[in-house]
Amino acid sequence: MILLKAQLHSLSFKFYFSLLVTLIFVTTLSLIINADTLNIFTAICGIIYAFFAGAKKLICFIFGIMYSICYIYIAYKTNLYGDVMLNLIYLPMNVLGIIHWKNHQNKNNIVNIRSLNFKNMIICLAIVLFLTILYGIFLEKINTMFAYFNSFAVIAQIVAFYLQVKRYIQNYLLVTLANITNVFIWFLIFEHSKENIAQLLNMIIFLIIGLYYYFTWKKSYNESLYNC
Repeated sequence: MILLKAQLHSLSFKFYFSLLVTLIFVTTLSLIINADTLNIFTAICGIIYAFFAGAKKLICFIFGIMYSICYIYIAYKTNLYGDVMLNLIYLPMNVLGIIHWKNHQNKNNIVNIRSLNFKNMIICLAIVLFLTILYGIFLEKINTMFAYFNSFAVIAQIVAFYLQVKRYIQNYLLVTLANITNVFIWFLIFEHSKENIAQLLNMIIFLIIGLYYYFTWKKSYNESLYNC
């Protein structure tokens, strides 16, 4: 309880208001279009995770674990096997995130962030493109829907999640590219199955949140350099 209180402390009214409005919007629209309960719950967990991750609070990984468990089942049902494997990797990485962020918090229980240099960012992009091709070939062989799009989204998110655990700003650049791809994939799925509206909305919100928090983290990092 003390840990939970510490994590929820120091966040602004704007943060909680934005989170609440987003959750109400996604839940209401999903119910109107008759989305199933699991899809809605998964979307809620994902949104809460994204907000708290952006706010640099390690409690985000608790919701990340719940999101991954639920999403594994949803992705399996829709033949997105790349996403199934992605979230199987996410489960232990969420645990590592809790451990790593716990050791790099300031007095307000907010994680200290850092930035990759240009050389390392190019290396990350090269790794993502190379692994996308290899993984795409594998996904194509097991009849995954949208094999290469799914492959890119998965690989970019794995690398981005690693960078997030390591507290690098650039995780949000990769996340944005992955989210654009995921919005495209889930829009095509939504056209054939309206019950997946919650996941489509979730991906759109992830895209918006990712862009917003990239600039927020960058501003915070520049301010920390200025104050040093």
